[in-house]
Amino acid sequence: MPPLVNLVGPLAMHLFAAASMRSCARLGAARQTWRQGLALLIGVFFLGAASAQVVRLGGTGAALGSMALLAKAYQQREPGFQFEIVPNLGSAGGVRALNAGAIHLAVIGRALKPQEAATGLQVLPYGQTAFVLVSNKPGIEGLSVAHLAEMYAGKSPLWSDGQPVRLVLRPAADGDTALLAAFSPGMKTGLEAAQAREGMVVAMTDQDSVDAVERLPGALGTTSLSLLLSERRRARALAIDGVAPTIENMASGRYPYLKTMYLASKPDAPASVGKFVAFVRSDAGRRILVATGHIGAPATAPSALAANR
Repeated sequence: MPPLVNLVGPLAMHLFAAASMRSCARLGAARQTWRQGLALLIGVFFLGAASAQVVRLGGTGAALGSMALLAKAYQQREPGFQFEIVPNLGSAGGVRALNAGAIHLAVIGRALKPQEAATGLQVLPYGQTAFVLVSNKPGIEGLSVAHLAEMYAGKSPLWSDGQPVRLVLRPAADGDTALLAAFSPGMKTGLEAAQAREGMVVAMTDQDSVDAVERLPGALGTTSLSLLLSERRRARALAIDGVAPTIENMASGRYPYLKTMYLASKPDAPASVGKFVAFVRSDAGRRILVATGHIGAPATAPSALAANR
């Protein structure tokens, strides 16, 4: 039997990885690399169409670890279920790959944009996870929003022991950048100043961001609690204004920095897609999501996504 969770197309993965860790000035080249990778993925998809049905999923890196654990648990109930993860797409790339027919399920860390919703995709919010600050700096347990804004603005460029703060940014158009800017007006100003400075580290994917934080001395960046827990990362999530990103604090509203996570599919998705989504929504799926840093999604109208059971 083929492996449970495969990474589709080694060459496509190489093309996507080439876009990682570029400066903002090279985003045009990264987008071109993405287009090349997507074209290859579509080819891989259709070449394998004659083989047994495999559910392919891609999108935000914040969710891939959780989805892999859910797929592993689901296969214990459905031994014939096959699941492949397409890496390094991001939310927008996942939606484009879904519309292009390269994947069956897109996992995204934001609501669909109007032009994306116009394509008729069916979307289900399956949980919320914490948007977190992460660092590898020993002895640092948390930061205030005010101090964080000064760090990004360059007004407080050192840790308390004199070590330089190595900021790991995300691209200006990335959803995580918007979440960080929304912390406060001062944070928005500081973040804009950081993005304008020469020589900054810019991570193109969620995994790249945590990789850089774990590798660079004195690094500080952002990610999602779901990624840290599902992938068992070494980087530590920091408290913000004295409040740690725990399940309890997320559920009570004390920790307000949350990302709603969505699954999207086409209306004519294979029955195996609906069955897997139904498992994600089940009690067993919910236990896995809680263990990987999720609370329930906000109340929403029923989705047709899971109707294919």
